[in-house]
Amino acid sequence: MFKHFCTKNLNKRGFTLAEVLITLGIIGIIAAMTIPTLMQTYKEKQTVSQLFATQSIMSRALKLSEEEYGEVESWDANKFDGASATIVADRLKPFLKLSVDCGLQDTNGKCFENKMTKLLNGKNYENWSVDNRMYKFKLMNGTTIGLVTYSDGITPIVFLVDINGKNFPNVMGKDLFLFRYENNSFRPSGAPDGKSYFSYTKDCFGKNSTGYGCAYWVVNNKNMNYLHQD
Repeated sequence: MFKHFCTKNLNKRGFTLAEVLITLGIIGIIAAMTIPTLMQTYKEKQTVSQLFATQSIMSRALKLSEEEYGEVESWDANKFDGASATIVADRLKPFLKLSVDCGLQDTNGKCFENKMTKLLNGKNYENWSVDNRMYKFKLMNGTTIGLVTYSDGITPIVFLVDINGKNFPNVMGKDLFLFRYENNSFRPSGAPDGKSYFSYTKDCFGKNSTGYGCAYWVVNNKNMNYLHQD
């Protein structure tokens, strides 16, 4: 009986080296196909979450600053220049927790990368770090805010929101988003019922989209599905 037991176990066959290598190769192929998609989905969820948090922070700051100083329209900050942008920033900053205050010039790239940013369609946008018409600061949550004032009566303040500061990719609609002051609120660009020049339907979807209207889509749909449209 003991002899039979030993013979039976000696005849058991394990996996060959070739079989193990084939299995590992298949696993590697599957991982290579799925991991990038999973990482992209995770990054997009992070972006959505960060954008929501930043909208809440800035909305609260605008509300408190208007309670303190009156409505934005009365601030005498209605020119497309650094002086008007500074007035707005100085009235918002007491109600914000900042990690960096870059002011009008950010040549060291502490808030925005000192480099040309891109639109969603791949075209060049702006190098805001050296534009002295935009006031720039970074919130404690890592988001960089740049604000510009206008005199057209449509969008008295436009906010450029970069959810990860100077870090890659610095592309409108991916980590850069536009918001504006309208109706005493911090509103995402692209809203169909707003006064913005941009619309999420033509400024977020399609290969030639600038990405200017994507903030509205993200805030209202809680996803970035426009990045995966044909």
